Amino acid sequence: MLEPKRVLILTCSHGSGHKMVAQTLKESFEARGHLVIGSSFYERVYYDVEEYAHNKFMYNLWHFTSKALLKMIDEFKPDCIINTYGYTISAILKEENYPHIKLFTVVTDFCIPKPWIHQDTDRYYVACENVENTLICEGIPREKVFKTGIPIRDAFYARCNRNAIISKYNLDPHKKILIIFAGTYGVLKNIKDICHRTDKMDNLQTIVICGKNQSLQQELETEDFSNTRIFGFVPDIHEFYSVGDLMVTKPGGITLSEVVTKKIPVILYNPTPGQEGENADWFKRQGAAVVANNFSELILAIDALKENEIKRFSIKNNLGKIYNGHATSLITQDVLNQLNMHDTIPYLTESI
Repeated sequence: MLEPKRVLILTCSHGSGHKMVAQTLKESFEARGHLVIGSSFYERVYYDVEEYAHNKFMYNLWHFTSKALLKMIDEFKPDCIINTYGYTISAILKEENYPHIKLFTVVTDFCIPKPWIHQDTDRYYVACENVENTLICEGIPREKVFKTGIPIRDAFYARCNRNAIISKYNLDPHKKILIIFAGTYGVLKNIKDICHRTDKMDNLQTIVICGKNQSLQQELETEDFSNTRIFGFVPDIHEFYSVGDLMVTKPGGITLSEVVTKKIPVILYNPTPGQEGENADWFKRQGAAVVANNFSELILAIDALKENEIKRFSIKNNLGKIYNGHATSLITQDVLNQLNMHDTIPYLTESI
C-alpha cells in the first residue's frame, strides 16, 4: 500500500477568500487520506510588501521569508506545495532548494497579476480562458495550465428546495428576491441609500448580508424598512444564492465562483481598479454580469434586471458557459495524478 502524500498548502489570511480556498482543498485531500499542513505563511509577507513595496531593501524581506519557508519545508518534508496566494517565493526557491517537490498554484481570481507567474510552477489551476491566455502569453506552456474553476465549499454544489428556504426565512414567494452583500468586503458604498431605494421598488424584497460587520448590521437594523431584511454572518449563505433572483456584490474571485456555480444574475457594483476591475470587465464581456460604477447606475440596473426575465435568463446561460465543474475535486485529483497517487488512507491532521 502506498504511503499518504504530504501536502503543504500556503495561503494568506488577508481577506477570507484565500484561506477558504486553502481550507476547502485541505479537507478534500484529507478525505482521500493524505497528510496536509496549512500555513498562512504569506500573511506577514502581504503586509510587509504593502508597506515596503517601493523600498530598495525589498530583497532583504524576501531573504528573510525564504529562510522561514525553507525551514517549514525541511520540517514537514512535503511531496508537493500548493499556493492559494500570489507571491512566487516558493517557485523562486524551487530549482536551487527542492527541485524534486511539485509546486502547484491555484489562481483565485478571473484575472492573474504578474506576482502569480513563475516558470518553475509545475501546474496552474485557473478559472477561465482569460487567466489561461495570460499565462500562455507570459511563456507558461499550455500543458501546465488546467482550467478547473476556483474551489468553493461543497454546499454550493448541492440542490436546494427553494420553497423550503423561502419558508425558513419567512420570505414572500410572490416577490422577486434581491441579495446584497453589504459588509463582506468592507462596507458597500452608499449601502443605506441603496436599501432605502430598493425597499420602495415594486415586486421586490431585499436581503442584506452584513457578514461579520456587526456595526453595519446594527446601523441598518435601526432603519425603517418595509421590504428589507438585514442579516449578519450567515453560515448557510448558499441558501440565499439558491432563492435569489438577482444579486449585488463586489467582484471578488470567490464570490464570483459561487455566482457561477449557483447561476444567479449578478450586478457588480463599483469595482476598484486592479483585480476587482479586471474580474468585472471580464464578466461583463462574457455577458455574465451587469457592471454598475455608481449609485445611479446601480439603482437603474436593479430596477431593470428584476423586471427583465429574458436578461436574467441570458446571464444565467452565460454563467453556465463559465462553469467548469467541481473545482475542488478536479484540482485534488489532478494533483494526486501528478504525484502518481491513487490510493486512499484514513488519518487525522491539524487544521489551517
